[in-house]
Amino acid sequence: MDTGTVVAAEQVRQVMEILAITYRGRGSVELGEPYRVLVSTVISQRTREEQTTAVSERVFAQYPDIDALAAADEQHLYRLLAGSEYREVKAPRLIAMAKILQQKYAGRVPDDIDALLELPGIGRKTANCVLIYAFNREAICVDTHMHKITNRLGWVRTSNPTQTEIALQKVMPRDLWAGSNRLFLQHGRAICLSGAPPLCSRCPIRPWCDYGQATRAARY
Repeated sequence: MDTGTVVAAEQVRQVMEILAITYRGRGSVELGEPYRVLVSTVISQRTREEQTTAVSERVFAQYPDIDALAAADEQHLYRLLAGSEYREVKAPRLIAMAKILQQKYAGRVPDDIDALLELPGIGRKTANCVLIYAFNREAICVDTHMHKITNRLGWVRTSNPTQTEIALQKVMPRDLWAGSNRLFLQHGRAICLSGAPPLCSRCPIRPWCDYGQATRAARY
């Protein structure tokens, strides 16, 4: 699969500005405490935002730091994770992750992507989100929404999120990296749908979208 980029950085900036206006600044980055960012990002996997917030607050009320989580009872944590998908997997992984942070990183969350990727249950999306929202690092957090939409736009021609991340690094201005995920998340939920046909007729960035232009041409 060709992972080359096929769009100018100026067009990327224009589209991102339109999305920021459409979703009223949802691309802004608010920093959080690293432990809370890491745990809530794991909880968020395959889970809607409103559920993630509620579940995370329950977990933090009982396990406010890495030491507490490392000593957690797995069944108790499993019950607290109700509302988060795949909690039977997340509960033991979160405890194992906390123990590694205790033993290897002196109870701190590392700010290095390679170290984060060594933790159980942490892939590139989660690691990049932690770098962005806990450490204010320049990174691109590519989820299924961002992968899908940037391919539909024609910005990249990739077959998986990791390829998309690498390709986007070549065309997306660095100052747009951190907030891009939340904008594409909002757009993917509202307009550029996955489980149903995308609502191209309502899309504010359709003039710059290969998929949107192709579907318009097919109607005539």
